[in-house]
Amino acid sequence: MKIIGICGKIGSGKSAAGVFLEELGGFVLDLDVEMHTLYAESCELQQKIAENFGAECVKNGFVDRVKLASRVFQRLETLQKLESIVYPLLQKSVEQKLEAAKKAGKVKIAAVEGALLFKWPEFSRNLDAIWVVEATDSVRLERLLKRGLTKEDAERRIQIQAQDPLPPNAKYFYLDNSGAISALQKRVCELAEI
Repeated sequence: MKIIGICGKIGSGKSAAGVFLEELGGFVLDLDVEMHTLYAESCELQQKIAENFGAECVKNGFVDRVKLASRVFQRLETLQKLESIVYPLLQKSVEQKLEAAKKAGKVKIAAVEGALLFKWPEFSRNLDAIWVVEATDSVRLERLLKRGLTKEDAERRIQIQAQDPLPPNAKYFYLDNSGAISALQKRVCELAEI
């Protein structure tokens, strides 16, 4: 089984690329979905969050993400502390799911989709390839506005990600998603070779 990464800035269309790959029979792990699942289901993560950020950040067996965000995003150090707690557990969960898919032998290609792949350099280096989904800033801004973000919030999020590096890998493939969605779908079909 080939394992790839799908990354790109917010609003670029990496999730759309993942959906197209799934339609072709691929196995896709969305890191945002996986992280939300950990927040909801991992007792270990909930305990560490309560210990490090306050018991009120965990209510009735669920992480109160609004309360946690209000504490974490005040200082870079607290965000880094949260990342040091969450990312190892997230990576372990992703690796276990990929291993299970590999053992099942039902798919030829699996993908890990998410903007934060650059935070896992060793994992990213070992991927067979990384697909980088790109779109112009104006297209990305338009997409974020359609999602319901304010212009100020959308521009802030675009700016925050402006300096994020690509995850390290020897083999990159670029997918332009500034135009018609059918062009992205065609490119995914070409790259997947399923």
